[in-house]
Amino acid sequence: MFFLNRVFLGCIFAVITPAVFAQSGQKIFLNQIAEGLESPVLLTALQHDSRLFVVQQNGVISIVEAGSIRDVLDLRAQTTFGNEAGMLGLALHPDFLENGLAYVSYTSSNFIGRNFTSIIEEYHYNVVSGVFENASAREIYRLAQPARNHNGGMIAFGPDGYLYAGFGDGGGGGDRYGNGQNFNSALGSIIRIAVGPDVAEPFGIPADNPQIDGPAPEVWIYGMRNPWRFSFDGDYLYIGDVGQGTREEIDVINSGAASSGDNLGWPLAEGNLCFDDPACKSRDIIWPVVTYATADGCAVTGGYVYRGSAMPALVGHYFYGDFCTGEIFSFKYENGVLSDQRAWAETLGTVDSLSGFGRDGFGEIYVISLNGTIYRLETDD
Repeated sequence: MFFLNRVFLGCIFAVITPAVFAQSGQKIFLNQIAEGLESPVLLTALQHDSRLFVVQQNGVISIVEAGSIRDVLDLRAQTTFGNEAGMLGLALHPDFLENGLAYVSYTSSNFIGRNFTSIIEEYHYNVVSGVFENASAREIYRLAQPARNHNGGMIAFGPDGYLYAGFGDGGGGGDRYGNGQNFNSALGSIIRIAVGPDVAEPFGIPADNPQIDGPAPEVWIYGMRNPWRFSFDGDYLYIGDVGQGTREEIDVINSGAASSGDNLGWPLAEGNLCFDDPACKSRDIIWPVVTYATADGCAVTGGYVYRGSAMPALVGHYFYGDFCTGEIFSFKYENGVLSDQRAWAETLGTVDSLSGFGRDGFGEIYVISLNGTIYRLETDD
């Protein structure tokens, strides 16, 4: 089954021309639910829980609930914030309600060499005080960054219970540091590790990772340029990978062992086009399901599949956008088949500095502006 999916991804792709998308017959709009945040980039939640955990790039995590905002973790003192750097990810442990554990991803610099280090730390949430305890901090993982961009930073738990973390190719242009096709480096990859109270070391290596005896046994897939947001939906993983200057792309692969060792192409290819390798189409590459011209935006912002109840006609739609144009798009991907592509600018307008998306504990979709505002997709039907 997975082999058939690989063949599909390798041979068929969609190039997005926003003007030709069919529009939805259902009237939806963006309802502002929070403002005044500083540089928000991610929203996440627990299943069937009304709390919205919001990651702010300046180093603060806040909870939005019942119209109020309160800070629950402040790491500004150790977070290097600016441009593509800062606090970039949060993943709540699958057993968060029992163990209170969460994982935070951020960049830090010692200001000596002025290079960054990507860090993942574990924190414990105190249900009495309602905040994450700074004293509970435990470093899980760190990765030196040779430049100051392409930090990735997204982290999330997969359906297999492992923690996945995405990192860019190390920065610069054209894969300057040669990490995209280097399986011995976690740069340009998504790693997959075991964490939590039952893991003795800071992290463990799943036995079905592709190179468990190699220099970087945590690496799960490679060939990424700068994965700016990925999300799980069932057994699928949706990845928005920011392009060099020609193509932005959305990749859809299987989670877990089914995709261990997959090559997503960079810098052999950029999107559906060859980049460093003129013969890239003959390579064993997982090709994107959707691409669009970078000139039509500037940087893809990956999102989430809608699994809510307010808009039943849109269940199964994956929503994503572009940081510069603020446009929002969606498509469905089921059983290896891409369908129902839509552009929503005429209906929703655009969102300034569209930095991220979110999905709450009930499957509803949120859209985030780096300027400090969060919106929820709603319908007046």
